[in-house]
Amino acid sequence: MSRRLLVLFVCCLSGSSFAQFTEQQVWVETGLKVSLSKKFSTGIDLTQRYAYNGLSTVFPQLSIKYKPLKWLKPSVDYRLIGSKELNGIYTLSHRINGNIQIDQPIKRFQAGIRVRYQYSFNRLGGQYDAEFDQAWRIKPSVQYDIKGSALSPLMSAEFFYNPSNSASGHKFTRIRYYAGLSYSVNKHAFGIGAFCDQWLNSIPRVRIMYNFTYAYSLTMKKKEEPRVKNPRDL
Repeated sequence: MSRRLLVLFVCCLSGSSFAQFTEQQVWVETGLKVSLSKKFSTGIDLTQRYAYNGLSTVFPQLSIKYKPLKWLKPSVDYRLIGSKELNGIYTLSHRINGNIQIDQPIKRFQAGIRVRYQYSFNRLGGQYDAEFDQAWRIKPSVQYDIKGSALSPLMSAEFFYNPSNSASGHKFTRIRYYAGLSYSVNKHAFGIGAFCDQWLNSIPRVRIMYNFTYAYSLTMKKKEEPRVKNPRDL
């Protein structure tokens, strides 16, 4: 039943765009989160994105997070990105993300919003890909903790804003929807879901990404941490 609802959700979001330029990809993510103290944690994860031509993008990411308040979590990410060009050669680029995550529990719901600024550099040559532009990203989300179950459904919508002084700058360029399920037990968390990217103010384009995620949480403190709720929250 949950699978049918997920497919229906993605189809409704993309609407008539399936008659336009549509891509499909599979994203596989694995990660490790290490809690250094009550307020500091670090994480490393590897993301692989597969398209019609096989492995199209791969990047390891290193994250450092600080939690000064129960509901506030600023963080910094670094990515080394390998992208496959049309000639089959991979080019390298770098990206730094600055994030502020705010979460608020409401009974069995967890409402959140993340604001991210991404900055890419050293992308020399290769074909253009808007995935590596500078951007402000605003992502509201909601997760539900099912009573007596390790399953948690999650939905989000992320809005991309281009701040550059260019022809396509100073406007929202894309919306990324997500719907999925996470399953967590002890320090392990698994996730399955689907993204839908919809480009705005450009040639009609939609991208569907089927996402599979695994995360393991390790604590350096004597007191054990609770189970990982969201495998994408590394």
